Order: sequence, then C-alpha cells, then structure tokens
Amino acid sequence: MILDIPGVSDRRQTPRYEIELAVDLVLSDGSILSVSSRNISSSGLQIICDTWVTDSIEPRGIQSHAVSHVRIKAVTELPIADDKHKLYANCRIMSVQRLSQDEYTLNLAFIDFENGTEQTLNKFLDQFEQKKTIINVNA
Repeated sequence: MILDIPGVSDRRQTPRYEIELAVDLVLSDGSILSVSSRNISSSGLQIICDTWVTDSIEPRGIQSHAVSHVRIKAVTELPIADDKHKLYANCRIMSVQRLSQDEYTLNLAFIDFENGTEQTLNKFLDQFEQKKTIINVNA
C-alpha cells in the first residue's frame, strides 16, 4: 500500500508570509547580529544570513553541531497599518540550510514573547488574513 506523504507546505501548522524585515538577533552573551527575514508565521521566523553570523552563533560549525539548544532573541519592527511596532521574541533554532558558500537560512521557532508583543505579531498577521479573498467556483 502506498501512502501519500504530505509536502512541507501541507504539514505546516500555520501559514508563512514572505516578508523582508531587518532583524536583530541577540545572543546569550549580549552580542547583536543583524540579519534579514525571508518569511514569518505565528509560530516562527525564517532568516537569511552569512557565514560570519552562523560562526558567531556556533563557532564549531552550525551544520556539524547541534544548534536546537541555542536560544536567540529576535527583535524587529513589524509594519501595522501606517505605523511600525517592535516585536521581541525568544526563539530556538529548528533547522539550518546552507544555500551557497556564504548564505544560510535559519528556521527559528518562537518560544515566548516579551512586553506583550505576541499581540503585535497577531495584528501584523491579521493584515495578511484580511487580504485573502474567497472565490466560489460553483457560483
């Protein structure tokens, strides 16, 4: 018996929205690394970075050592309506993909939020939900 295995997009619990944001990653030693996001969802954030950033996160090699224990704070500004609001999220690294010699994507899962900024994230994501339209093909 052959079972259909869902694709990655079918297994996501929450939709991801492509957006490029400037993100500051705050490491446990207080270091701040500037990166860009690729997409965001209610459960996490995907960032793109270079080898210098990955070496700062895990000097022994981000692909050859476990990084799921690494905790990072992500700080960014989310555009909501005509204003920008700060998001402070504590994250853990879920996975790392090497895209090229000097380019990586890191998938970060939100653990918790500071200063009530989970509401900021929800308001930001609601903007995307409101833009969706439903088309009735049977009409």
